[in-house]
Amino acid sequence: MISVKRHSLSLVKNNRLYRYLKSGGVIVYPTESSFGIGCDPSNFMAVKKIMVIKKRTANKNFILISASIKNTKKYIQKLTEKELKKANKKWPGPHTWILRSHDNCPKWLKKNDKVALRLPSFKPCLDLCASLGIAIISTSANISGKKSLKQYRDVCRLFYNKSKIIKGRIGNRRKPSTIQDLQTGKIIRS
Repeated sequence: MISVKRHSLSLVKNNRLYRYLKSGGVIVYPTESSFGIGCDPSNFMAVKKIMVIKKRTANKNFILISASIKNTKKYIQKLTEKELKKANKKWPGPHTWILRSHDNCPKWLKKNDKVALRLPSFKPCLDLCASLGIAIISTSANISGKKSLKQYRDVCRLFYNKSKIIKGRIGNRRKPSTIQDLQTGKIIRS
């Protein structure tokens, strides 16, 4: 198990964890409302591992999280000033925007040429993303259709041999992030 230290995160990438993710590894980490499971979104084999671990169908999309929009350039099209202003009214925070995907965005991350992105305000998530310097997949740590896991011991029981688990406590948010299309304003999940 890996423990992420707060002070070293902003200065240097968490090299060991970064290399693990880049080699196809899967991590479990605390988020605002439950534990999340994630990987390097550009590594299809890692994304596939998450689908197998969660028993998740391929037709469901994934959310990306990042400490900075700069780390998402290969996934999303550049936002206009107006779009950025609108997005920043909810970011950082528990709000996921559906954005136009970049032409080079992997096909397994986009649907209808759009991709989901959240810039979290929850410190453990923010520190994790900042330490890695990349966007990561963020989906609930559970078996599809089952309740999201909120206790560290439950995460260890289910995912111990399938991932690296980052110890920590989840936030106090009772429900997952809101999902909204930035261009249309349509709320997908509230």
